[in-house]
Amino acid sequence: MSLIVFSRNKLARLLCFGLLGMACSCLQQPVLPMDPVAKVGPAYLERSELLSMLPPGLSGSDSAEMAQKRIMTWVSHQVLLQKAKMNLNAEAEADIRRQIEQYRESLIIYFYEEQLTRKLLDTVVSDQEIEDYYKANPNQFILKSDIVRVRFVKLPKTSRNASDIEKLLFSDSLGDGELFALSEFCMKEASDYFLDGDTWVLFNDLLHTVPIQAYNREEFLKGNRNITIESGTFCYYIAILDFKIRDMVSPLSFEKGRIKNIILNVRKKDLMHKLDVDLMQEAETSGLVEFY
Repeated sequence: MSLIVFSRNKLARLLCFGLLGMACSCLQQPVLPMDPVAKVGPAYLERSELLSMLPPGLSGSDSAEMAQKRIMTWVSHQVLLQKAKMNLNAEAEADIRRQIEQYRESLIIYFYEEQLTRKLLDTVVSDQEIEDYYKANPNQFILKSDIVRVRFVKLPKTSRNASDIEKLLFSDSLGDGELFALSEFCMKEASDYFLDGDTWVLFNDLLHTVPIQAYNREEFLKGNRNITIESGTFCYYIAILDFKIRDMVSPLSFEKGRIKNIILNVRKKDLMHKLDVDLMQEAETSGLVEFY
């Protein structure tokens, strides 16, 4: 065994150096950010943070211009923030702390409830439940916009199979075989197409896709079924299979998704109520809750 022995003078010198080092470290300035690009008071904007504010794929000039805008936005925000902090009175600061704590508590409860919901909520909704809700609440399903069942094809005017596509699309009896043939034509030649005639879509969405001029939409839908429109270098073929006008009762198939969400929200509300009751009973039984 060996012992390390310091003389009194040597130990004194080491203590002096140690105390001097501690004193120097206390006088050191705070460590600056690695690569700052702007500073407002004690706040620094680092280059890495600036880069995270920029969308990818910008050219050099665009990137520089965007970076300058982001820097000035950050500077303006920091100037206002630091001025606001300087003028914040004790009452306002206490109110801010209270609101932050309330928000934190709300988040904790929200994440707890979401965790319980994922674990305990029955998310299977049968077609019969959806239909029963639909029949029991018809006033909830009044249309606010016109809807249509439609098929359409957008073809270049140079298409060699335009007549065959038009004949199939406008057929009164479009069976599975004809629909398959039509989809094959469309995949090869169409610039755009929609062949799901069983699905209801907003008439507004159709108007954004095909150049239909419908000044009186109700009259247009009542008076048109098979429509051919030439516009630019394209030809549009539109087959309107069915329609519902605003203020009519919406069809069940159009509302299925919404009804399912309504049913799930009701279940979730009932589940949360039951859990609240159970938790209160458990807390009172265990003595966690006391009233004075």
